[in-house]
Amino acid sequence: MAFANEQNILGRLLLISKAVYSDMWKSSTPENVVAALDLLSAALSHIENGNVPKNLLRKLKRGIKSQNRNFFLEVKQYFTLIYPTPEFDMEKARRHIPAIIFGNDKICEKIVKGEPDKAKSMSSAMASYPGFIFGEFEELSDEQFYDLVFGYYPKLYEEEFMDEMRGLFDGQK
Repeated sequence: MAFANEQNILGRLLLISKAVYSDMWKSSTPENVVAALDLLSAALSHIENGNVPKNLLRKLKRGIKSQNRNFFLEVKQYFTLIYPTPEFDMEKARRHIPAIIFGNDKICEKIVKGEPDKAKSMSSAMASYPGFIFGEFEELSDEQFYDLVFGYYPKLYEEEFMDEMRGLFDGQK
């Protein structure tokens, strides 16, 4: 599995992230989600380190395949060279990588604490995040996207979710 560049790898990681969040939101077993989110966060945290993301992408593929064969079938195409990744602003994506990792950690924390409803709600919000990076919400300002996607969680559960990352969305165009 040889991928052209950092942007190609990051695009694949974002596509897989979106699938993991959507699967969790729908009904996936939490144990599989924790493993997948941990591997995704590891790959994202090393995105600028040459071969490390490629190796972590391979590890992610093996991990998903061994832990949840049915889910692997849903994301298998993202690991192939013939599947095109969407175009996106790499600088914007780099700015948001810490927030994605933070969101992954919070989802895992809720699963480990035995709060699957909160984890599912967080996953529902996070499922829109890769689309935001891919430019799917152009009609919304960054602040509007944040308020719409992450703003409902505190209202439902009277606790913050992505509040620490709000600054990434303030005043961006």
